[in-house]
This record gives sequence, C-alpha cells and structure tokens, in this order.
Amino acid sequence: MVSVAENTHKKPFFAIDERIEMIKDSLRKIDSNDCQIEVVGFDNLLVEHAKNSNAKVIIRGLRAVADFEYEFQMAGMNSKLEPSIETIFLMASENLQLTSARFVKEVAFYNGEINNFVPSNVIKMFKNKMKGKKK
Repeated sequence: MVSVAENTHKKPFFAIDERIEMIKDSLRKIDSNDCQIEVVGFDNLLVEHAKNSNAKVIIRGLRAVADFEYEFQMAGMNSKLEPSIETIFLMASENLQLTSARFVKEVAFYNGEINNFVPSNVIKMFKNKMKGKKK
C-alpha cells in the first residue's frame, strides 16, 4: 500500500486526488498479479492510518541527513503511539537524493527539463498545471 497524506500544514502543488492518480499511473508497470499495489489517501496521523489499515510496518524514504532527523523523531513518536508498528527507512537512489518537490516545481515553472526527476505522466500533469500558474 502506498499512502498519500492530506497535509493541511502544506500547500501542495497538486491536490490529493491528483497525487494519488500520478502515483497509480507511475506504479502500473510493476502492479501485477504477483504484486498488487493499492494507493490510498488519508487525513489523520500516519500511525493511525497504518493501524486502521492493519499495517505492521511503515516504510519511509530518506534523501539526506536532514530528512533523517525529522523522520527519526516521527518514528519515535509513532512507536510511542503504536508500539506494534515498526518504521523502516530506505535511502533514495543516488540520482534522486537531491530531488525535492520544491526544486522540481521551480525548474518546471521556468520551463526547465524535469524528465530526470519525475515520471513522464507527472511531466504532463506539471505542464498542464503550469499553464494556469504563469501570467
């Protein structure tokens, strides 16, 4: 299961339903009878969502040391709230360690190439969204 948070503290470029659809499209190539992937949105605490989904493990991606500090604190809090759910950290591949939504948005805004950072279906959505953002 891939879970997508509805974070009220951030102003995401794409709405949650758009983000879910982009992830589903990106994962279609690996989704098969042997590995079915569900993509869902949630609007509560991650650990509560995991518990309600009967998950035993939360997998979080890390790009850099700065990510680790935040994620480590969140994992500790989640462990206190629900000790039966473990958190596992996975490092981003080297070519994606410097990629962030903020930088990708900025490059896209100035018509830069983002094909090294996001899948082709996301590029199309960026281009469509940018048409409405530029003056």
